[in-house]
Amino acid sequence: MNGLILGMYGLFLIAVGLRGNTDALMTEAEKDAPAFIPWALAIAALAVMNNYETSRPIVRPFIVLLILNFVLLNFDNIKSELQKLYSLSGSN
Repeated sequence: MNGLILGMYGLFLIAVGLRGNTDALMTEAEKDAPAFIPWALAIAALAVMNNYETSRPIVRPFIVLLILNFVLLNFDNIKSELQKLYSLSGSN
């Protein structure tokens, strides 16, 4: 599963490079990185710990708490983005 995710990121980066959008990608990444890095590290740490059978009962509640925390902290952003998508789809 981890190899599949890394492969998808690789294909995404290749597609960005072929289309010539690397400057736009780097600009957006610089804006998003300070907020995203702690979440990515937390997810990576929990994913590594979840690979060990003995730690799974302890790690799984933390994964749920991490997802719940992310959704609650970003609820207004998620709601506004979903409203934008709904309005763009033409379903009023």
